[in-house]
Amino acid sequence: MSQRTMEAHYQPNWRLTQAHGLSGYNCGYAESPGCGTFDAHQRSLVWRLIGDTPIAGDTILLDIGCGIGGPAGWIMERYGPRQVIGVEFLSSSVHAARERASTMVRAPRFIQGDAQNLPLADGSIDVIFNLESALHYPDKRAFIRECHRVLKPGGVLCLGDITTPHKRLFALAALLNRVPTQFNSNVRLWTTRDYESAFASQGLAMDWHECASKRVSDSLADGLSEIRSRGWAASAGFRARCVYLAFLEKLLRAGRLNYDLFRLRRM
Repeated sequence: MSQRTMEAHYQPNWRLTQAHGLSGYNCGYAESPGCGTFDAHQRSLVWRLIGDTPIAGDTILLDIGCGIGGPAGWIMERYGPRQVIGVEFLSSSVHAARERASTMVRAPRFIQGDAQNLPLADGSIDVIFNLESALHYPDKRAFIRECHRVLKPGGVLCLGDITTPHKRLFALAALLNRVPTQFNSNVRLWTTRDYESAFASQGLAMDWHECASKRVSDSLADGLSEIRSRGWAASAGFRARCVYLAFLEKLLRAGRLNYDLFRLRRM
């Protein structure tokens, strides 16, 4: 994983968010097809993942892989925790997140860092939020160890990621990981069982799990319909990303990929 290849991968996402007034990159969660806008679906995925996790005025929440800061800002506005810290690998995304937060009365703090080596003290975090980011990490076990390290005893990890029951097939996509174009995959997918085993080995107890593939694929279908409704000319700069998202939607619907939501507690 390098800054160069990841920047190339995410540039079309940035152009898409700018064109459609979105503040997040996630795939979203639709309770039913056509029940809301893509922006609303993206927020729904955040609330679904957090669920009944206690977030109060004394909570310190860490958003790992925070992207351009949408979910971190939404969490700050909705729950009013003591602090929200966003850690993001890409310098351009950190800059965009800080710019977006500059108009907030109480804003998250955004820093550049690596999920596999977090720049935070042991036992300093109450809640970790990690959505659609871990699929990029070369060493997911190191990431999970870091989550355990920085969480307080009893702290909660809310993690949502794309997984696959066909890991060997999707391992071929890793051949594109070193190519600095928007078509590089930058993904190293685990199975659901891989995650469950790693959580257990690192002292993280499962509180809740949902396979949300159907809800996520419905959200993507709604989002792509919104994009298409504006016409071909309006999609200049991110047309290939729309093809990528349409392919992702089909793979999720067919069960070639899964979308797992986990809530875990540090024992």
